[in-house]
Amino acid sequence: MRLDFYYFSYQCPLNENMIDLLEEYRDKIDICLHDISHNFELAEKMSMFYPTLIVLDEHKRYYSPLRKNFLEQVAAGIYPTEKPFMPSLSGKVVTKHVLPLVLENIALACDCCGDKTEGNCIKKKEFLASFKQKVYGFIHVDESGKLIGGAEYLPSAAIPYAIPRNEKTAFITCVYMSDSQFDYKTAPLKALESYLSQFYTEVLAITDVNGIFPNGDIGFFIQNGYEDRGIIFEDLNYCSLHLVSKKLNPSIE
Repeated sequence: MRLDFYYFSYQCPLNENMIDLLEEYRDKIDICLHDISHNFELAEKMSMFYPTLIVLDEHKRYYSPLRKNFLEQVAAGIYPTEKPFMPSLSGKVVTKHVLPLVLENIALACDCCGDKTEGNCIKKKEFLASFKQKVYGFIHVDESGKLIGGAEYLPSAAIPYAIPRNEKTAFITCVYMSDSQFDYKTAPLKALESYLSQFYTEVLAITDVNGIFPNGDIGFFIQNGYEDRGIIFEDLNYCSLHLVSKKLNPSIE
């Protein structure tokens, strides 16, 4: 079976783990890797809006992070089943300590992926450093310094997905970590919007209607004042992705 792995460099630190895992299966699966970071045409052709996309035999699409059991099934000639991640989310906003995400604390942000390694933190740091920004987002930590939430961004012009791009528009690459009891994402999102308003007139994001990957769900963004600009991609078996936007500082020229 052929497996094409499309990925947005190391925007998600798990991409490092998944590439390492794929190397273990090269003798069992026909594997091809595609970094779409600078290949906007390929990203548009593949309708890619997640940090990773897996395609089996050039037609069967998967969006979730790769796991060993997935590859075991593929190696056995089986198309795995996939369900979107749709946990219950609380609307009770909690604010503890919100800090700028800078190169020096990238390792803390990598805690969001649940499979942090020294290697994937280094890859994530190198990826972000290539954009030469002072701030890459905001992270939310509790009293002990443990990561409980975050929001990250890049300039829209740097995003390979088929979105509107211009120098005055920012793009939220990921908003993470909430649960059924508390909303830990709103606080870092608000801090990010305040920071971006110094440089950008608008911010965009992509969200699923029900799932929280990537970002979301859409209700979270609507509650935070974002406009639903409609469906940008739909897979009836997995997701209905919408482009959402929010005006920031129209006075910026």
